[in-house]
Amino acid sequence: MKQLRPGILSLLLLMLAGLLFASLAFGQEVRVSYKIRGFSADQKQMLVQIDDINSSDPFLQVWDIDPPAPAKKAQKIAFVKSEGPKFIRETRKKLKMLDAGLEDWLYPLDPKDETKSLSFFGLMASKDRFVLACTDKQKLGKVKDIPIKTDEETKTQAKAKLEGIFWTTDRKLLIAVVSQKIDTGTFLSERAEFHVVHFNPADIQWVDNSPEPPKK
Repeated sequence: MKQLRPGILSLLLLMLAGLLFASLAFGQEVRVSYKIRGFSADQKQMLVQIDDINSSDPFLQVWDIDPPAPAKKAQKIAFVKSEGPKFIRETRKKLKMLDAGLEDWLYPLDPKDETKSLSFFGLMASKDRFVLACTDKQKLGKVKDIPIKTDEETKTQAKAKLEGIFWTTDRKLLIAVVSQKIDTGTFLSERAEFHVVHFNPADIQWVDNSPEPPKK
């Protein structure tokens, strides 16, 4: 059998390594989503459900709220989705997360009148800024600015999406879950983040949509 020259052999090895790296890079995928399943009584911690595409089962973990991050020594508690509701209730009780909280895209302005409420949504205000916004059905208001992430190598900007609005039961603490998806063509990353708002309707920055006075 004819032996390959060292130079040709090295070139082939480099080509194979490049093809292997390219196939691995193309196959990389990160998708992580969050839901809040409870709050501590002092509103300093929350019980988070984490769904990761690279993990077969979701899991629960205690996070600090300000800033949002896994609590020190917090363990990941895996569970089966079919047993989710019961398991979450039991875990919340065990960890003394006394406030079950709620997921709601509406904020009631008048408990006696369901038509008087704020509706929350997300929108792109510019190429690098996403806004958590709301409306009272008559005007538009800004609640919080959220910076858009950019892939360092390709400079591809993320596409942001509002995934959920979670509240403590007293409605004083709002936590928005916003996902940012970066798709460079060879790499896909979609990860959600928490954005904390100590909510007071008086702090909303309303957009003045009144007509401009006629020019003289």
